[in-house]
Amino acid sequence: MKKLKIFGLLLLSIASMIYGYVSPEKVAVKHKESPSITLAGAFQKTGKYKIKNTKTLTLKDVIKDVGVKKNANMKAVNINAHVSSEQSIYLPEKHKKMISLNKADAKTLQQLPGVGEKTAEKIIAYRKLHKFNWIEEITNVSGIGEKRFDNYKEYLCL
Repeated sequence: MKKLKIFGLLLLSIASMIYGYVSPEKVAVKHKESPSITLAGAFQKTGKYKIKNTKTLTLKDVIKDVGVKKNANMKAVNINAHVSSEQSIYLPEKHKKMISLNKADAKTLQQLPGVGEKTAEKIIAYRKLHKFNWIEEITNVSGIGEKRFDNYKEYLCL
């Protein structure tokens, strides 16, 4: 009887090894893309820009590396602001009539295409709570999306 139990246990072990063995699957390894930002406007190099150290990188570092065009409106950006991964940065060109998001009154803001009295008041209310560090932050104001921002981004500065 003991021989039969040992034989059965041995047979069960062999069977479980044969049927329990699964060949390993080939797994495709996706290479993680390095962090990047998107540059547009009056930068010398536009498009995707790979960044290395997102904790200490500022716009000044990016500008030092990629350069800006002669007609770049440097008042439209805060060069000491930290840059974060996947951020889009637009640097407008200089125009005769630039409007400061951080300083303009309601009447001046209404000179932007599509900005009326109520939208100007919303921009000022937002500005009181959050100083603008990027002109793109105007899209955080209720009623202003990417489409409206595209209409007047050329006229904005900080």
